[in-house]
Amino acid sequence: MDKKSAVESLSKKMELINKKVREINERRRGMKITYVEDDLDRQELKNYVRLLGVEQGDIRLESAESEAYVQKDWIYYSTLAAEGLIELVLVIIAISYVLMPGATTVDYVMAAVLMGMFGYLAYVMFKYVNGK
Repeated sequence: MDKKSAVESLSKKMELINKKVREINERRRGMKITYVEDDLDRQELKNYVRLLGVEQGDIRLESAESEAYVQKDWIYYSTLAAEGLIELVLVIIAISYVLMPGATTVDYVMAAVLMGMFGYLAYVMFKYVNGK
């Protein structure tokens, strides 16, 4: 095997490896990756590189932290505003149940359920706004 064909062969193998890396990165994009999934992806790439007969070298997967998030547009902010209004309504209704004259136990239970819903929605909204 001459030097030129060896270089071409290595070039083709590197192209296949880069294609595999892009495939793995595309599969990971937009997902929260656990340690186990990350390890499985690395093993998959290592086995693929070994199958092609190339040294692993500096082949790396994109880390989840370096992933660029999608720009937030007007739909994102309008949905966020609607969720905020829903939460405001929940709090107002819960307060009205507690402050009504002659409130019964059922009224207090309803207020507690509404405040529970408020707490859950607030947690989900906070988690979503701060990067999933």
